[in-house]
Amino acid sequence: MNPVALHRRTQWVFALLALALVALLGRLFDLQWLRAETYQQRARSQQVSRPRLVARRGQILDRNGNVFAMSTTRPVVWADPSLVRDVAATAAALQPHLNVKPAVLLRQLGNTKRKFVWLDKQLSDAQASEVRILQKKGRVRGVFVDELPQRVYPKGELLGSVLGLCNEQGDGAEGIELQANALLRGTDGYLMAQRDNLHRLYLDPLFVGSDKILEPSNGHKIYLTIDEYLQHITEQELAKAANEYQPQRALAIVMEPATGQILALAQWPFFNPNVRSNYVAGAHKNFAVTEIFEPGSTMKAVAGAIALHEGRVTLDTPINCENGAWEHCPGFVLHDDHPLGTIPFRDVIRYSSNIGIAKAVRDVPQAQYYTYLLRFGFGRRTGIMLFPSESPGMLQPPRAWSRLSMASLPMGHEIGVTALQLVSAMATIANGGTRVQPTIVKKIVTARGELAPEARQFNYFEPVVADRNIVSTGAIASIVEALIGVTGDDGTGALAEMPGYTVAGKTGTAQKAVRGGYSRDCISSFVGFAPARKPALCVLVVLDAPQKTRYGGLVAAPVFRSICMEALAYLKVAKDKPEPILTQIAQAAVAPCN
Repeated sequence: MNPVALHRRTQWVFALLALALVALLGRLFDLQWLRAETYQQRARSQQVSRPRLVARRGQILDRNGNVFAMSTTRPVVWADPSLVRDVAATAAALQPHLNVKPAVLLRQLGNTKRKFVWLDKQLSDAQASEVRILQKKGRVRGVFVDELPQRVYPKGELLGSVLGLCNEQGDGAEGIELQANALLRGTDGYLMAQRDNLHRLYLDPLFVGSDKILEPSNGHKIYLTIDEYLQHITEQELAKAANEYQPQRALAIVMEPATGQILALAQWPFFNPNVRSNYVAGAHKNFAVTEIFEPGSTMKAVAGAIALHEGRVTLDTPINCENGAWEHCPGFVLHDDHPLGTIPFRDVIRYSSNIGIAKAVRDVPQAQYYTYLLRFGFGRRTGIMLFPSESPGMLQPPRAWSRLSMASLPMGHEIGVTALQLVSAMATIANGGTRVQPTIVKKIVTARGELAPEARQFNYFEPVVADRNIVSTGAIASIVEALIGVTGDDGTGALAEMPGYTVAGKTGTAQKAVRGGYSRDCISSFVGFAPARKPALCVLVVLDAPQKTRYGGLVAAPVFRSICMEALAYLKVAKDKPEPILTQIAQAAVAPCN
């Protein structure tokens, strides 16, 4: 070869090698200097993982610490199809241990376009153990067993409609679970861990430090004012009535008049949040606070208190009930269920005369009567915690009233109330004319048992007084005596009377308001308190469209009686009335001997 040509070729080779070296040095400079941070971050992302440390959702408990709702974990199986070597063999190995059809399992494992697919979310602990054994044997590469949070309700149906439930992600979906979600869910943490070439996580003590872990903050515990035993007996008695009278719905509320604390809140049909198979969103809402109805004659207790306070009547004022039919104004005749003549006002309440109560309040100025109703809590929200969807009810201002309103309102028409408003109004009478804000929350504490910072905005330990001295103590004493008469031998609420305790209460039977008028169905109710002169409990029972009979005194009053008898005994409330057999013994002891 020509020496000159060889020399040129050698120069070209060296030139190309020099260019390659320059390019390599340039690339090295780019990797090690210009984009070093980018590639370091990419390497760290492949070698380091940041798994989430899930906060445990807080418990919901009754006033005594009995658990209504708690969080556990449940096993689930998922797969990364890109890591599955033999789809058919993996599916065959898994099939006996999962609750999945073979075709579905094959389709999921064979979906190589995805890095994550669910295989079974309804796994038992035993099945999960069997899958883990297959993992250890290497027969199901790409298949993983994890634990997901699960909300459990140990009491089943008890308080179910009020508690609500959580969705599959563990967040509140209905009821208290939804309304208190921010308090219950807590704050998740994280852990910086390392990952090997098989994507398995491991912890290196030299790697993990205080800057690489954030402990989760578990959710708060919410203690309700509900008493588990009282809730149980309330639901039990409500279920008996529902079984006998087959209403569309029914509810009962037990409240402490002096504190406004709700000790039981039962709604029928019952709902078990553990059972999701027949769950329909919105079908189990708390209608005790969200829906309104015309209260009927239970409003006569409030109207009577107003008439007595205004001095329009006394208990002994005679009122002509017109033998059951009275033309209140031209073209409008007011009727009573049972014809009554001239009777004292106390008997107007005892026998629930529509005509008598309308005459008692007819001279009260409309604006003044409206103000009294507002002060008793009608036409406005009670402000109870955890129920932001509470209805304010329906109470039109006087400018919207008709010439019939002052006859309709006292007997519970032209007004829409929630069950909570109605029991709160009767509790106001029981509490001497002081209205206390109802509450279902006793306290909220952190997972460590400390008072939650978010909950310091209200006082747990003292009742929140909404209004005082709505009517005079004299008017309260008189209306209580009249309400005691309601549960006497011939009163409309005689079936609410119980041995050992005086009972004050009022029956209600109102046709259901529908668009354009009234249906044939009725709302049957009884609301009262006991002992009458030193009340420990105020109880409301409502049945929506009961069959067989419609009168609140026949349908709801016996339920009130059964609940109160159990509750007063449980709470060890002293009796205030001698029982019949003891009275007979006492009379025999002092009788003269012949």
